[in-house]
Amino acid sequence: METIKNIWIITKKELRALFDLPVAYIALAVFLLLWEFLFFRNALLVGESSLRGLFDYLPWLSLLLIPAITMGSVSQEKSEGTLEFLLTHPLKDIELLAGKFLGSLVFVAIGLLFIFPIAISFASFGSLDWGVVAGQYLGALFFAGVLVALGIFISSLFSSAISALLVTATAGFFLVIAGYQFVTDSVPLSLAGLFERLAVVPHVESMARGVVDLRDLWYFLSAMAIFLSLAFLQLLKRRFGNQRSLYRSYKMGISLFIGIAILSNVVGGRIPGRVDLTQGRIYTLSEPTRTTLQQLPDVVSVNLYASSQLPAQLQPSLRDAKDLLRDYQRFSKGNLQVSYKDPSGNPEVAQAAASDGVREVQFNVIGQEEFQVKTGFLGLSINYAGKKEVIPYIQNTSDLEYQLTSLIKKLTAKEKKQVVFLSGHGEKTPETEYRYLNQELEKQFEVESQALSTTTPLSATSTTLVIAGPTQKIDDQTRVVIKKLLDDGGSILLFADGMSVNPQFMTAAPNAENFSDFLKDYGVEVKQDVVYDLRSNETVNFGGGAGGFGYVLPYPFWPRVGSVSQTSPVTAKIGSMVLPWASSITLDDGKLKEKGFAATKLFATTKFGGSKAGSVMLNPDQEFPQTGLGEKIMAVSVEALSPGQNGKKARLIVVGSSSFLSDEFVRNSPENLAFGIQSVSWLSQEESLAGIQLKQKAERRLQFENSTQVQMVKYGNMALAIILPLAYGSFRLIRRRNLRRLKYSNANI
Repeated sequence: METIKNIWIITKKELRALFDLPVAYIALAVFLLLWEFLFFRNALLVGESSLRGLFDYLPWLSLLLIPAITMGSVSQEKSEGTLEFLLTHPLKDIELLAGKFLGSLVFVAIGLLFIFPIAISFASFGSLDWGVVAGQYLGALFFAGVLVALGIFISSLFSSAISALLVTATAGFFLVIAGYQFVTDSVPLSLAGLFERLAVVPHVESMARGVVDLRDLWYFLSAMAIFLSLAFLQLLKRRFGNQRSLYRSYKMGISLFIGIAILSNVVGGRIPGRVDLTQGRIYTLSEPTRTTLQQLPDVVSVNLYASSQLPAQLQPSLRDAKDLLRDYQRFSKGNLQVSYKDPSGNPEVAQAAASDGVREVQFNVIGQEEFQVKTGFLGLSINYAGKKEVIPYIQNTSDLEYQLTSLIKKLTAKEKKQVVFLSGHGEKTPETEYRYLNQELEKQFEVESQALSTTTPLSATSTTLVIAGPTQKIDDQTRVVIKKLLDDGGSILLFADGMSVNPQFMTAAPNAENFSDFLKDYGVEVKQDVVYDLRSNETVNFGGGAGGFGYVLPYPFWPRVGSVSQTSPVTAKIGSMVLPWASSITLDDGKLKEKGFAATKLFATTKFGGSKAGSVMLNPDQEFPQTGLGEKIMAVSVEALSPGQNGKKARLIVVGSSSFLSDEFVRNSPENLAFGIQSVSWLSQEESLAGIQLKQKAERRLQFENSTQVQMVKYGNMALAIILPLAYGSFRLIRRRNLRRLKYSNANI
């Protein structure tokens, strides 16, 4: 208890000294202003509800603030002769250092709290993952702790605060850049992994994802302990001198501790353990993955091929891949076996990797002042019952869980249901416009395109029909087959374009053959219009071709529509998606009831949605009517109230766009692809894997009603970062000055 009391006294003393120092407030205000200015340059232009960009600048700007705070921690005590006075009190050296460390760290932690006003303002205009924010703050706090401990150690080496400031900033700079590629490329490849493990920034970035990993936590704690131990050794040297045996004993013990701490960080990378703080636990195995692993019919073998000397930039991917495979093994009940193989210097393993389809990739490195090209492996193969799937190169692990689970499901599925794309009426097909969607669907379904006839009816129990944007009349014979499919309890996914769009000339005209007349009998109609949303839309790059200048503009004709239903399994994990040049949908409750169906709204615009009909110009630089705005329905699901002949209830999903799943859109809008997979899975009554993919890639967008709100968020936070520190500093300094002038009367003496 006495030790805690002493540490607390020194902590309060250090904090009081910082709060009474005018330069501390100035340094804090300058740090916050620069930090937020650099962040807000692009943050609101990108429109992502995330603070990720804010923490990209933190390591560099901390080199301005933290050395200024710690420069006088010990050096000033030396120069003023107060260090010996402090240590003559019943106060241990380690208590003094711990108190100074905590005092400086608390001051920095108060400054870092200014991220929360930004987070609150972002959460007011978008969906913010508070678990990620918590991880980012913790990562920043632990990084600050390492830099504070370094600053105290260097301050213990000097009697000049300015010298301590400069050396701390320089040492901190090298600590920050140690894990960057341009540094690791300059060292032998065998040491690149070591640099990556001992560098501070990769550990900060790992925690900033919203994951508190045991290895990152131990790195920060051990780094702080090392620097404080070195500072402690300096105080002992001052007290005992170089020749004292007690000092030598302490020196040997501290050296041994530092060696163990460094070694544990190098070899401790194999020790798993983490807490996932993110919303939806995106770094924890999802339910579809667990179900797939628990239902494995037999042993699935996974071979992870990883070269021992990979560049530092690939070490995090390797670590995440190993962690993920350990989780897979834990939930597989022994039916998933993982082998870790190093092809480096082993021709047999390298040949096995090539045979499995894992390719050897080239890495550009700089060694011994010359440019070199190295090769290595980082990929895996999945084997089951003589069948094989491969991920030839793991460049990053953002969607590795989705890839692994979908490939395992593809290998182990005994029977696959069928997905048929209707053809022959100008529809989009999986072989041309929907190749990426087709690639994902084939992992769970048998996919084909075909024209329908009464002689080849579809099975309502095992087939889902997709009608993707017809532009020509669907004949009566085909309509009979489609109607029978619904009557028997089958499922249909319909993308109906109310307008035919010509992207080259940026025009749209009514599409009379979008199959909407068939839908009317079921109480659903796709209107012949183009919907726009003045509040929630995509920013699109126009022009720039053939050497011209491009320009980026908000494009209301590409609305980002939000999920309406919180109960539908189709939209349960999809917050929003982009629908380019889409048409609105109306529902006729009377006809729905007459046909025995119930409809659920899936996606809709905001209340700032509008539409244009007739011949429409699609250029972005036009006036959009702001009267008669309201929510526009963009996607619906329809389900029969009673089962058909096969015991299944007929299901239908209608979307007023067919372009949103084409290859050019799904690459940049993964939530669109997830909706397509989720829709087919729900219609087929199969468990969907789309939620796994969305865990890493779901869009979180900022939605402002006007430019005033943008300016308030930007300049309001920057003003707060200046006004609060300076206002409190002025109040405290004026109060101290007035207390000094206070005179006591004789009666009070």
